[in-house]
Amino acid sequence: MPVISISLSSKLLDQLDRFIEEVGYSSRSEAIRDALREVILEHELSRFEKGRAMATITVISDKRRKDVSERLIRLRHDYDDIVSGNMHIHLGEIYCLEIFITEGEIKEILEFIDKIRSIRKVEQVKYVIIPIVKG
Repeated sequence: MPVISISLSSKLLDQLDRFIEEVGYSSRSEAIRDALREVILEHELSRFEKGRAMATITVISDKRRKDVSERLIRLRHDYDDIVSGNMHIHLGEIYCLEIFITEGEIKEILEFIDKIRSIRKVEQVKYVIIPIVKG
């Protein structure tokens, strides 16, 4: 297996090491390979342009930034044709968790996700897309 090197900030390396310990990866390399697989899979999925799908989108943001919640609400209304529901939950004193449930064209769902990611102070965006196969 080829060996490569990467540069990480001390903070990111500490987070990686804690993550490895908590999750139980055997090495930094295995954890990074797994993360890369996830990013590559996400990229490959984003290349789909046709077809319908259902998706859940989970967003974590800073609770103290009211503008983030307001922008998410506006965006939700802009995409009313694909967003069938959402839930907003407070996680402690610092974070908000927003879950969106969508159904529509894959291209439009991915566009909605990209718009969410472009909002400043959104900490994390994770999603699961399930293609709708006509049976």
